[in-house]
Amino acid sequence: MQARAGSEALREFRIQDFLKFGEHYGIDYRFSGIAEDQQVAIARGCIKEITLPSGLRFTHSELHIFQQYESVSLGHAPLLIVIVLEGCIHLSVGAVRRELQGGMAASLRLCPEYALNVVQPSDQKLKTLTLVWDPGCSAGAGTEHPTVRRLLHRIHRPMLSWPVPSELFQSIEPSLDLAMPALRKNLVLEGLALQLLAFGLPEHEDSQPRKLLSGREQKRLESVRQLLEFAPAEHYSLEDLAERAAMSSSSLRTKFRATYGVTIFDYLRRCRLELGRSYLERGYSVQQAAHCTGYRHATNFATAFRRHFGVTPRQKT
Repeated sequence: MQARAGSEALREFRIQDFLKFGEHYGIDYRFSGIAEDQQVAIARGCIKEITLPSGLRFTHSELHIFQQYESVSLGHAPLLIVIVLEGCIHLSVGAVRRELQGGMAASLRLCPEYALNVVQPSDQKLKTLTLVWDPGCSAGAGTEHPTVRRLLHRIHRPMLSWPVPSELFQSIEPSLDLAMPALRKNLVLEGLALQLLAFGLPEHEDSQPRKLLSGREQKRLESVRQLLEFAPAEHYSLEDLAERAAMSSSSLRTKFRATYGVTIFDYLRRCRLELGRSYLERGYSVQQAAHCTGYRHATNFATAFRRHFGVTPRQKT
C-alpha cells in the first residue's frame, strides 16, 4: 500500500481511508467478506512517504492488519521495488505469483495493462518499504537518472523476487529513522535507494546487444514477451504474435531468439510450466494444473514438466 501520512503517529486506517488513498494513487482496494460500512477498521499503524530529488520515492509502512485486504495498482511506474521487513504479502502480475516474507523483495515495472495485485493477510504485523522511480515527481529529475534508466533495459521478467542481503536489510530501518538535517538525510536515503537498485535488478547484461533493433521494435517485441509471460494459458499462433509485433513471422522468430536467447514457443512453454508449478504448490491436481496452463492433455503437461524440472508433477505435490 502506498499512502501519504502527515505524521508518524499511530492511527487507525478504515475502509474510507483506503478508498481515498486509492483515488490519489490509482489503486483499487478490495475488502472481501466485510460489510460495506466505510468505518470498518482495516489496520492500525503509520505510513511515511519520502520523495528524493532524484525522482526516487520511499513509502515506509508499519501496520497491524486486522482484516485481509487486496490492492490492485492501476498506475504506471518504470520501476517498483517492494521490500518486506516483517510479515507476509502475496503478489501477482498476470499469471506470475510470488509470496514475500520478511527479508524478501520483489522488483517489477508497474503498468495498467498488467496490474500489480497484492494481498495482505489478516492478523499480522506488516512492515514494508516500497521504492518507486517516479519520473513524474515534483522534483522533475526522475527522467534524467542515468543509472536507473540504463539498468531498466535489463528487465525482461514481469517480477524478480530476491533476498535482501542481511547487512543491507539490517540498515534499512535505522537509515529511515535517522534524525539529521534534510539535505544530509536525502544523501543517506539516496545511498540506500541505489544499494537496493544494485541488488534488485538483474546482474547480467543481455548476452547479445540489440543495436539492430529500433526503439519501436524493442517495445513491440517486449509487448509480445509480456503477453506470453502474463497470460501463458492462452493459445497463440506465430502469425497472431507477429501481427501484434508488426513484423513478419520470420522476423519475429529471428529477433525474439536473438533478443531473449530462446525461441518464442520455448519461452511460452517455460512460462506455462512455471505457472503449472505454482498451481501444484497451491494444491491443484495434475489435471487441474494442466488445464489452467493451457495444456489440453495432462500427459503432455507431465512430460514437459519432467523434462524441464527433472521431477514429475506428482513429486512436486
